[in-house]
Amino acid sequence: MPVRAEPKSDRVVSDQTADRRAPVSHFLLAIAFGSIATIAVSLVVAATNPEDFWLAAGIGALCAAYPAFALGARIFVTNNTITRDARGDESVELTWMRKAAAGAFLDVLLTTIVLAVALMVLRLDVDALVVLLVLIGLSAADAVLRYLAIRHRALK
Repeated sequence: MPVRAEPKSDRVVSDQTADRRAPVSHFLLAIAFGSIATIAVSLVVAATNPEDFWLAAGIGALCAAYPAFALGARIFVTNNTITRDARGDESVELTWMRKAAAGAFLDVLLTTIVLAVALMVLRLDVDALVVLLVLIGLSAADAVLRYLAIRHRALK
């Protein structure tokens, strides 16, 4: 009697083991990239403030270090250690986020048009920075509230 192989589930992402390691050279490349990027950003920040060059360089380095080293790790290390989920784009949370972002975009677009027409008709003189900051806050709050509402309805 022939032996039948059990069918693999379509939920299997990969047959690779979870114990994958990047070569040491990739870690060294990530550290070198992070160091060079941090130094470059700190020098640019310091060049914009020549009165307090070293203070500005230090603050720039502190602000740039984590993102620079994380980017270095992402570029050089994670390609060897992380397997991509073949069905990652089908997650429920991502679908909720897309719906919330689409709704928030339409809300912000309509609000922008209405406010632009109102400012044009009423001939009000408003600082553009204030309007942009309010618009950014509105769009973020709208997206968060829509996401929470969609999540609440789905989990109810």
